[in-house]
Amino acid sequence: MIRIHRGAEPAELTSARATELPRVQTIAATRRPTQDDIGSHYKVAHDTLWRAQHYKCCYCEHREQSKRNDVEHFRPKARADRKPGAHEDHGYWWLAWTWENLLFSCRNCNQPPAKSDKFPLAEGSEALLEGQPPPGKERLFLIDPAIESGIEHIQFVRMPHGTTATGKWYPRPRNGSRRGAMTIKVCMLDRPDLLDLYGAHVELNVKPRTDDIRAAIQKGHIVEARHEWSRALLSLLNPRQEYVGLSHDALDHFIPAVLRNKHQLELRLPFP
Repeated sequence: MIRIHRGAEPAELTSARATELPRVQTIAATRRPTQDDIGSHYKVAHDTLWRAQHYKCCYCEHREQSKRNDVEHFRPKARADRKPGAHEDHGYWWLAWTWENLLFSCRNCNQPPAKSDKFPLAEGSEALLEGQPPPGKERLFLIDPAIESGIEHIQFVRMPHGTTATGKWYPRPRNGSRRGAMTIKVCMLDRPDLLDLYGAHVELNVKPRTDDIRAAIQKGHIVEARHEWSRALLSLLNPRQEYVGLSHDALDHFIPAVLRNKHQLELRLPFP
């Protein structure tokens, strides 16, 4: 998971909010709005989000087709399970058309048994009251990919896999991050199908490059190694590519810090 940049709010969403928010506010004056009450006019932001995120799910970084995938409400719109930090379960219906609360997500990350209406808060949090702007006194357990990079909280670790030489790559909390652990759990970023995709990505796209870099170093061709390293960073860590967070940690695994420092190979994200 990396940080995404939405860009400017589409005019269609601004127009939808101007119509839909007052309508649902009237309903909320007498009862809690349901998902049916909220409707789906926020979906006018779908394609803008999809393109802004380089056609990738905001959570798992898998490249997705536009149709049959979701406009994700980071703060759930109709109901929110905030445990362990708070027990109120009302949704953030007043943010249903708010650009800063919308993301593009694949259904595997967003729908049950994954995120859905889960929005865990840290202990001591106070849930926003109706109409309040975020974050208030909410202390988030989930990573908001529009605010920060998941690389700060989630680390991909290569684990041996039977007798094969490849191993599998598992997302783990970086430095014991509780937010990393909760995001992996809620979005199911360690589901079996993703583990297979992670492994295939490393074997097909990362390892051949690092093999070439190590071979150049062993031959004493340090300038060539640095050139290949720069090319690997530009290609694998480009936000348009899939699994940038995984690629970052796979590069670190195959070309460890002691080797990078010796030959001036800086591991960084080349794009903001």
